[in-house]
Amino acid sequence: MLSLRLIPLVLCALFLSACARSPVVQLYDGPAKSDSQVLTVRVPSEIEVFTINGKEVDGVNTFFATDFKELKLTPGRYEILAYYKELWQLDADNHDIVKTNPANFIVDGKAGEKWQLDYDKPANVEEARALEDAFTGQAINTTTGEKVAATESNLILKRGFLAPITGEEVSTASSESVAPQQAAAPAPATSASAQATQAAPAPAPAGSYLDTLKAQWKQATPEERREFLQWVAE
Repeated sequence: MLSLRLIPLVLCALFLSACARSPVVQLYDGPAKSDSQVLTVRVPSEIEVFTINGKEVDGVNTFFATDFKELKLTPGRYEILAYYKELWQLDADNHDIVKTNPANFIVDGKAGEKWQLDYDKPANVEEARALEDAFTGQAINTTTGEKVAATESNLILKRGFLAPITGEEVSTASSESVAPQQAAAPAPATSASAQATQAAPAPAPAGSYLDTLKAQWKQATPEERREFLQWVAE
C-alpha cells in the first residue's frame, strides 16, 4: 500500500508528465492547424488507446475524466489499438476496475473529417466483465455516416503491455506524433482566414503545476478521486 505521505509527491510527479494531456491531443509535428486541415478522431473516456499504427503515443490518454478526448491527426489511414477500461462501484466500500483485451479500430479519413470510436456500452459490471475477452466496436465517420467494424487484435493486455495469445511481449516504440499509413485526398480549398493556423498554447510555468493539480483535485468527484488513488496504488 502506498504511504499517504507519498501521495502528494506522486500526484505532483504524475502531473508533470501528464500536464500536456488535455481532451484535445495533437498527434502531428509543427504548429496547431485548423480542423479543416486535419483528421479528428473522438475517443470516449472509457476507451484507452494503446497504440496507433503500431506506436505507443505519449499523452494520447487524458489524465482526468472527460466525456471524450479528441485526437488531431494528419489525414490518412490509421489502425488504433484500443481497449475498454472503467471503474465500477460495487457498493459503498468496494469497486472493480474492468479492463478488456484490445480491438483494432480502422480510421481512413480526409482533412476536415470527424470520426468517432464507438462500442456498445455495458449497463452493469456483469456486462462489462463479459467484454474482457470479447471487446469490439466500430469507427464511425460522423461527416459521411460511414461505419467500419473493428477487428480482433488477437492480443491480450497484461500488466500494461500487449502480448499475443502465445504470451510473448509485443515491442512498441513510443512517440509524440504518428504518421498515417497512407496519404488521403487533400482538403478542399478554403479561404485564407479559414486556413490560418491556431497558435499552440504556451506551456504552463513550472511553478504553477502544483497549483493546477490542486485545483483539478478539488474539482474531481469522489468516484474520480477513488479511481485515481486506486491507480496510483497499483
